Amino acid sequence: MRVLLGLAAVAFVVGAGGAAGGAFAGTRQGPAQIRVGDALEVNGQPMRLSLFSTSDPAPQVIAFYTARFLERGLLPVTFAGHVSVFDPKDGMQRFVTAISQPNSETLVLIGSTNPRKPPLLVRSAKAAKLAVPDQSRAFLGYSSDDDGVHADSAQFVTSQSPEQVAEFYRRKMQSEGFRERAESATSFLQFDKGGESFSAGIQALDDKGGAAVFVQHLEKR
Repeated sequence: MRVLLGLAAVAFVVGAGGAAGGAFAGTRQGPAQIRVGDALEVNGQPMRLSLFSTSDPAPQVIAFYTARFLERGLLPVTFAGHVSVFDPKDGMQRFVTAISQPNSETLVLIGSTNPRKPPLLVRSAKAAKLAVPDQSRAFLGYSSDDDGVHADSAQFVTSQSPEQVAEFYRRKMQSEGFRERAESATSFLQFDKGGESFSAGIQALDDKGGAAVFVQHLEKR
């Protein structure tokens, strides 16, 4: 589930909604649509993934899909804006995650995966391909491949301030030949180099300092 929430963070950065097919029709969707991947692979685990935005509140979205799963004779498991089921007919796990947005819209992430191939997560910053500043903890890394694009992503928290984290990545990416996009800000940095891009979402934890960070490196292959 933490992988799915990480992918939802990517979807939030993209800032739009995607269409679901087949059994996932029925809520009021906004005009923007994104199909994240039909042949997505996350840490070696095959996955189909789509997302969309709706004016329906998150609890209503989860209730809707829970009811649809029950109508199909499946046993849904719900938890904090998430519902998933295992379908014995094809051996696939299907899931829906609903996340409330500041604009009163709900971001809905839906998809299916093959649980017979469990994902291999990177839980140590030392083993990660992405640079991580010192004084970091609660690290979780994952990778995905879709249509010739490879992504390495990670999320962690650090005792450093958002400004210190931003400065760390500005120095690091500049040393590797990346150029920062003009619209970058402390809360969301973007860098490009040829067929590669790097982004970092940085959010202050509380008044005591520290930051929660989501980073992603994309590369065309």
